[in-house]
Amino acid sequence: MKIALYAVLGLVALLALAALVLYVAGSRLPRDHRSVVTVTLRAHRTAVWAAITDYAAFPQWWPAVKSIRFEKLPDGTELTWNTDSHHNVVPFRTVDSRPNEKLVRLIAKDDLPFGGTWTYELADAPDHTTRLTLTEDGIIHAPIFRAVATWFFGLDTNQKNHLTHLEKHLGGK
Repeated sequence: MKIALYAVLGLVALLALAALVLYVAGSRLPRDHRSVVTVTLRAHRTAVWAAITDYAAFPQWWPAVKSIRFEKLPDGTELTWNTDSHHNVVPFRTVDSRPNEKLVRLIAKDDLPFGGTWTYELADAPDHTTRLTLTEDGIIHAPIFRAVATWFFGLDTNQKNHLTHLEKHLGGK
């Protein structure tokens, strides 16, 4: 019985130490980050644009998004509330939209543990394909999450996941 108690206490102490190390290391990492991912899609620019701006269709081709609620304000501002597989709802606002060229979407809530923008830039590529560059200018507020995202998941994981599923949606793979 004593051995089991010491084992549990040792495990708790080890987990606390790991959390402390991640907190201290994460607090030394910058809160802001930029990650850029570029792909060439076997689709015309207009088809790519249609796919990335048809927010209602995201749940059909991107498993990370389970549902979307869409609203267009009288001033033309586009808002979406994306619900993920953990039932988290994240609001997005379009802050720049130049059809077939550039789309900038901002996380429109300040009290989340993360925030920032995704900027899609479309350009013609050879053989009627499209080069799509997706840039994340992100913020991770909590030091532990910063460390975990940087060292264990990668700051560009969501972008790569999004672009992989977009490519499949467009018939590229």
